[in-house]
Amino acid sequence: ITNPNTGIQHLPPLGRCWRTDLTQYTNALTDNRILFGKDGKGRPQLKVFYEEKKEFGSIDNSWFSSDRIGTTTVGTKEVMSIFDGNKFFDAPKPISLLKKIMYLANLKDDSLILDFFSGSATTAHAVMQLNAEDGGNRRFIMVQLPELTDEKSEAYKAGYKNICEIGKQRIRRAGAKIKSEHPDATNLDTGFRVFRVDSSNFADVRINPRMADQLTLDLDIYRDNIKPDRSGLDLISGSLLSWGVPLDEDIKSESIDGEELFIVSDGYLVALFGNKVTDAIMDRIVELEPRRILFRDATFSSDEEKINVYETLKQRLGWNENDAESNIRVL
Repeated sequence: ITNPNTGIQHLPPLGRCWRTDLTQYTNALTDNRILFGKDGKGRPQLKVFYEEKKEFGSIDNSWFSSDRIGTTTVGTKEVMSIFDGNKFFDAPKPISLLKKIMYLANLKDDSLILDFFSGSATTAHAVMQLNAEDGGNRRFIMVQLPELTDEKSEAYKAGYKNICEIGKQRIRRAGAKIKSEHPDATNLDTGFRVFRVDSSNFADVRINPRMADQLTLDLDIYRDNIKPDRSGLDLISGSLLSWGVPLDEDIKSESIDGEELFIVSDGYLVALFGNKVTDAIMDRIVELEPRRILFRDATFSSDEEKINVYETLKQRLGWNENDAESNIRVL
């Protein structure tokens, strides 16, 4: 095909051919339907109108031009700038692409963005960046399987054994970078929590009746029904889910008489998983006026102590029996 305006001859790539015959080409050229790029030297393309899509098949009418939303090359450079020049991830999406998608989705300033294939956490990076730019309070949930990194890769050699570790570190570093670049964004929240799918916090206490001689031993083993590798935060998280409380609520802890008292959402829920309930701890719980109270069964030395704590809290908080039964829970 020869461009009549420049005289340049355009040959098809090796092993391919033009999609139209000479007659169709001539008619399209006469109708000004053949384009040769902005400078007249580019690969010839056929101009097709939207209403003709059935005749010509799929039409690329994307607004996502590379000069507006970037490329994977741009995305790679963004990741490298976060990780001191190291290329820890292949073909990451550019931040500008995710910001464009969020704009097209007409998200509100406080929307929750969910990415089920978060990869290097570009979506989280984009959400924080957009919040810094327009003062929004959008939040994100990143979901990613702990896919192992190649042992020969730069990421593995740097200590990132799976993709999740790369994503978490990117969020940390990107958040710090964005805050330094937007010192006026005083309400910008770049914090996040990490949750892993796991089994129940409770030990399997089923006992085989055929093993009667082991009954005493088994009861002693399962005197504490919580798995030994579970932390207080593990127990808090599981309880929040069962009570329908969001996992992003503020969680603090106070040390009282050598025990750790967890305080969720400024006292909405308080939890004690230690070895004893002292008078000082009881006073602090009452002072907080919580809506929910959570104990670990092993915290109490006897059923009598458990009943005494229950009745004392019910009386001092002014709860009736129904309130107490609903709002005091023992794991």
